[in-house]
Amino acid sequence: MTGPEPHQLHQDADFAMEAALEFGIPGSVPVGDTVLCDNDDTDLTTDPRSGGFLFGSYAIGPCCAEQYMVNVRRYGEEDHIRARCPEGMSFADWVRAIRGPDAAITVTPGLPARRPR
Repeated sequence: MTGPEPHQLHQDADFAMEAALEFGIPGSVPVGDTVLCDNDDTDLTTDPRSGGFLFGSYAIGPCCAEQYMVNVRRYGEEDHIRARCPEGMSFADWVRAIRGPDAAITVTPGLPARRPR
């Protein structure tokens, strides 16, 4: 049994990562208007719900915020919450405002492996 198909954004990022690893080709995948919850990949692009927060660099959507906060409190990590989505603003609009119009997933190949002498 297999899980659901990954979001197209993840598929494009995986392709860029493989090209960087295999061929040393840097890549950039524009994010566009797409907004996914970083906890469970729920597509919130057109979802009008407000709520959610920025935990470190992870955008936790209203779909997961309540349950995610249980663990944040359990481990005393409230100080990792950098911002909260303002009431009355959709989570998707809030995330897009934070990341700006040119957001992209950028893949940079590392240095080539050193050959044994």
